[in-house]
Amino acid sequence: MDYPPRIASRPAGPRQLAHTYRPHGQALVEFTLIGGLFLLLLLGMVNIGQLLLANYTVSQAARAAAHMAAIEGGDLAAAERAAEQVFMGGLGTDSGTKTVIISCSTTPCRRYSPITVTVRYEQEFLARLPIFDTFRLEAKAIRAAERDAQ
Repeated sequence: MDYPPRIASRPAGPRQLAHTYRPHGQALVEFTLIGGLFLLLLLGMVNIGQLLLANYTVSQAARAAAHMAAIEGGDLAAAERAAEQVFMGGLGTDSGTKTVIISCSTTPCRRYSPITVTVRYEQEFLARLPIFDTFRLEAKAIRAAERDAQ
C-alpha cells in the first residue's frame, strides 16, 4: 500500500488557534440559562393549572351552596355544609380558607325571593414564586328560595 507522503506539521497560526479554541464550560452556562427559564415556565404552568382547578371548585361550591340555601330557606349552616362537601371533593383545594356569605332580598327569606351566595377562597400556590405566592377567588350564585325561612 502506498501511503500519502507525510507533510511536516507547521505550528498553528493565530487564525487557526482562534477557530479551533473552544472555551470550557460554555455548554454548562447555556444549559443554566435555558434550564432556569424552562423551570420558571414549568412552575408557572403548575400555578396556572392549580388556579384553574381551584376556580372550578369555587364556582361549583357556590352553586351547591345556593341550591342548598334555596331548599332550606336561606339556612347558612346548610349552605356551608354543601360548600364544604364540594371543597372536600375538589382537587388541590383546602376547605379551611373559604368563606360563605348568604344574602337574601327580604329578611327573613321568603319563598321565591332571590338568595345570593358568595364563596370567597384564598390559598397559597403550590409552586411559590416571588411575585406569585397566594391567589384569591370569588364566585357568586343566585337562586330563588323554595320555601320560607323557619
